[in-house]
Amino acid sequence: MSTGGKKTGAAAKFPRARNAHSRQRQRLIDACISALHTFGPSRTTVEKVVAIAKMSPGIVRFYFDSKAAMLVASLQFLADEFEERLMVPVGRLKSNPVAALDLMVDLYLDPEIASARKVSVWYSFWGEASSRQEYYDICGQKDESFAALVRDLVERLIIDTRQPQLDPDGIALGLIGVLEMLWQDFAFQTEEKIDRQAAKRRCMAYLRSIFPGHFAPAPLHSAATGLAAGAKRLAAWAYDSPRLYAMERESLFQSSWQLVGHESQIPQTGDFLTVDIGVERTLILRDSSGVVRAFRNSCGELPHTLIAADTGHVAGAIECAFHGLKFALDGTRLDQRGGTDLYGLDLLLRGGLIVVRSQQRVPAAAVAASAWFAVQLPPGMRPLGPRSEVTIGADWKLIVEQWLGTATPRPASGSPGWSEQGYRQLAGPGWEHAWKGQFVWPNQWIETRPDGVSILQVLPTAPGRSLLRRFNYTTVAADRPARAAQYLAERLSPHARRAARAFAESAQCGIAVLGYEAADGVSIPHEVSAFRRQLMVALPALAFDHRLGDP
Repeated sequence: MSTGGKKTGAAAKFPRARNAHSRQRQRLIDACISALHTFGPSRTTVEKVVAIAKMSPGIVRFYFDSKAAMLVASLQFLADEFEERLMVPVGRLKSNPVAALDLMVDLYLDPEIASARKVSVWYSFWGEASSRQEYYDICGQKDESFAALVRDLVERLIIDTRQPQLDPDGIALGLIGVLEMLWQDFAFQTEEKIDRQAAKRRCMAYLRSIFPGHFAPAPLHSAATGLAAGAKRLAAWAYDSPRLYAMERESLFQSSWQLVGHESQIPQTGDFLTVDIGVERTLILRDSSGVVRAFRNSCGELPHTLIAADTGHVAGAIECAFHGLKFALDGTRLDQRGGTDLYGLDLLLRGGLIVVRSQQRVPAAAVAASAWFAVQLPPGMRPLGPRSEVTIGADWKLIVEQWLGTATPRPASGSPGWSEQGYRQLAGPGWEHAWKGQFVWPNQWIETRPDGVSILQVLPTAPGRSLLRRFNYTTVAADRPARAAQYLAERLSPHARRAARAFAESAQCGIAVLGYEAADGVSIPHEVSAFRRQLMVALPALAFDHRLGDP
């Protein structure tokens, strides 16, 4: 989709001034914030604001009915900025509460949000909130939304770590209190005297004291360059290392939940589907009692594939033609030669989706802690065609970084193209606001739209190579409009285009083959930085700048 030359993603500022009118209004708001920082609400006057903005006093009346309206607009701008820069990116990582909390602390203490200038404005308004309802509505709504987000993340982490004795309300209140005290400290200091890294260490120490082992105790430094776990980039070797590839498979993917299909694909007893998820060949089937089961699609005597077809039906038993073995639909061994039953996999049904993972080295009790429980799915989804697959000459981490760093589609500033016009007619007004993305750690992206859901899954297949899958589901009843909407959605999606795959392969070549390094000081989306930090927590070897095994 054409963006009309606009920047997207992290490079975009919020709110964006789209024309001369909004730029002048924003200039007044910025000047008003500076005046509030210096003089406070009661002593801020229109004359002081226009003096800072270097504009004529009469122009204020063109944008604001009164001084009070200008003050409210300034506070609303700060509230909107807080939501867009903190609440939205953190909310996208809800399914991974450790990464979400780490990012939340980072952003809450970021100078773009927590500058002494802006923090002092928040507190000056809060002091007047009791006497001005409009101030209270804006301040109170921000605080309530933030408190709800923190509590939700803490509760998810309690579930993930299986510590039901912990009180999510008390822990969330404690974290908010730590952050608020740090903000108060910022309000009375100059930027040069604010130690933001020390402030973050204090917050993370609080979280580590409650959830030991889930937050990095300290930045992990490279012996050569001091690259730390909080750094914005990974070393080039991390994208094509054979040893790291093996570590990722064992430490990340062996215990991760992977989508394999939809239960409507196996409606009858004996119906099956098979999917390779990188660390497992999976066999999903419906047994004689109607229960959906997941097994390792492998013969116990020699690890070859039991069933080669992608989908189909077995009548009564699963058989190995080479060794004469037979298994019931519940995995029980039927032949008289002895031996073990089929190896079972953990299985989760979520909104009709079938999600599985290996049981190896994973406690069975951890099934209830799946991040897939946090995924918001529309009711009534059904598959729209088979899954698609494509091999990409790029490391899986580059693909994920591309997902996290690319903005959700929005209408172009100029005339929309035919794809957008067609999708708008099918989806109705407001489609761009219903189009949302959600990342599921470590390798899946869920794209929710008015017409349904597309789920992208990237799996490592070799160092510097990966398999990209796309599962399409629709909520549209009739096939023809459903397929039309899906076709147009793929044209609009930044992740479905061939150009996205070409970009990833080009970046892989630049990093792994040519040895190019990313430039310092480049603005990186917060979601990408959080993903990299979480990788470093899971795989501490990533903190080193030289290749594993190299001197």
